[in-house]
Amino acid sequence: MFGVTSSAGASKSEKPEANSAPDPASSTPKDKAGSKSPSLDKDSSGGADRSSPSPVKTSDQAASGEKRSGNGSPPNAGSSAEQKKRRSSGTPLQKLGKQDQALAVPQGQHNNAAGESLPGPRSTFRVGVWEDRNKKCRRTMEDTHAFLYNFLHTPAPAVGAESGGGQVPVQAKAAIVTGEGQSGDVPEQDMIETDNGYFAIFDGHAGTFAADWCGKKLHIILEEIIKKHPNAPIPELLDQTFTAVDAQLEKLPLKNSGCTAAIAVLRWEDRVPSSLSATGSQAIAPALAKAAEEASKSEESSSSLAAPDAAHAKLKSAAVRQRVLYTANVGDARIILCRQGKALRLSYDHKGSDENEGKRITNAGGLILNNRVNGVLAVTRALGDTYMKDLVTGHPYTTETVIQPDLDEFIIIACDGLWDVCSDQDAVDLVRNVPDPVAAAKLLVDHALSRFSTDNLSCMIVRLDKQALLENQNNKEKAIGVEGDATAVSGKVSEAEKIVKTTQAKIAEGGSSPVGVSASNSGKGHDPAAAEDGDKGFIPTVIEGPVEEEPVSIEESPDAAAATPEKMQVDSPAQTSEDTAPKST
Repeated sequence: MFGVTSSAGASKSEKPEANSAPDPASSTPKDKAGSKSPSLDKDSSGGADRSSPSPVKTSDQAASGEKRSGNGSPPNAGSSAEQKKRRSSGTPLQKLGKQDQALAVPQGQHNNAAGESLPGPRSTFRVGVWEDRNKKCRRTMEDTHAFLYNFLHTPAPAVGAESGGGQVPVQAKAAIVTGEGQSGDVPEQDMIETDNGYFAIFDGHAGTFAADWCGKKLHIILEEIIKKHPNAPIPELLDQTFTAVDAQLEKLPLKNSGCTAAIAVLRWEDRVPSSLSATGSQAIAPALAKAAEEASKSEESSSSLAAPDAAHAKLKSAAVRQRVLYTANVGDARIILCRQGKALRLSYDHKGSDENEGKRITNAGGLILNNRVNGVLAVTRALGDTYMKDLVTGHPYTTETVIQPDLDEFIIIACDGLWDVCSDQDAVDLVRNVPDPVAAAKLLVDHALSRFSTDNLSCMIVRLDKQALLENQNNKEKAIGVEGDATAVSGKVSEAEKIVKTTQAKIAEGGSSPVGVSASNSGKGHDPAAAEDGDKGFIPTVIEGPVEEEPVSIEESPDAAAATPEKMQVDSPAQTSEDTAPKST
């Protein structure tokens, strides 16, 4: 009954298999763009200083410490703190932050670009993040990450509306998205506490602009699109969000900046059985939209105004509460689900070495040279990169997975700096018995460094609480942000909106810097802020054949040998059952 359904906008969609991965890639060291080159810095980034966070209390302190500039260029040696601060505030991203306060949200715990987000009493998961600039090989940190413990509640269907539209009132939407107006324009509102999560990693190239902008804005754009289209399937809305982000980035400065993206949305839904869905069930909203569409074609039901409400009530009574994980990715950052100890990949590596992507690029008028698009970009899908948008699409690969509390243990989201030197299954094996998600994320970053990864490293681990999941799943009366809950009442705002409102108020009072700045939790130099908003169609297609993981060819180091199998091999496909086997739409 349970499974995974996957699709890719623009040109591909296929099913991930347990312990599977995209087509083999070249062994050439893979930077996102030719501009990312190894640093000549002789200082070692070893593991010496990664054991404890280095908090920064003020933007002045952050400006005077080791940091990257908003355009991705390294800081000049010998500059004073005042000069560094002045230079940072003059970057395109910082200037945008003065107009759109969503970009001025200060970094939260674990350098969270979305702001300060902490688990609440309803939370059934814990997030851990660790990152490292990899100082031996990189002059700047171009990765950004974001997460929310109280992502947008699951909205009720727009009863009586068109399937794609929505009639759900949105509170103070325009002020939140644009950042216009003062904090006093909107009265203080309570936040909706949910058990829905948002997790994202953005790996920038040609500077930090696109990655930082997406870290601050993508979740806000996604929330607005979900509110506008409550009846549409989430994979379609993820595709719309990515294309909207691309449209916004095209209007902003630094059009050569881009980033790969891997995002996951974990939410509760009341779902009904569906033979048309690969997972065996679907959320009430799209089911109701489908029923309304069929009813509109029937002459006998067209005159009944009560039909939508009656259909909704009928579906609600037959629904079962389930935990659902939605993912979307462009580029080569990966999302891995640990299911009963097996690595299940929920993303696709969009690289120049991939046969399907190579054909798409060629058909679009480009060429693959040295496994790079037009000899420049190593990834074939990304956000930004406006100068070659005709070739490097922003349509994501998407999946929908029903979480099984008894089997699913944790999620790993990491940039390619980890996956270049570590297989999916080895990553799962390394951290499966590490209950603390922060310690687990740090272990994977340290493992990648010990295996001589040459890229920036960012790793996020979402550890699922089995007992809490079962309790929420079996108790439909518990208020966890699902449509109909007492929690999801009008007049309250989402956590993302609350964070932006708080930032607006502090800026209006003169008590907050107009730039979100924080040091890396690993003390290796991460910081700036980011920026803005945008819409398109969802065109799922199918990829023939299984996804295969490329072998990792690298010499075993003494440190890695103690924690990993003696030999790095291609992960063999896991034995799957009807319940656990991924399925494609």
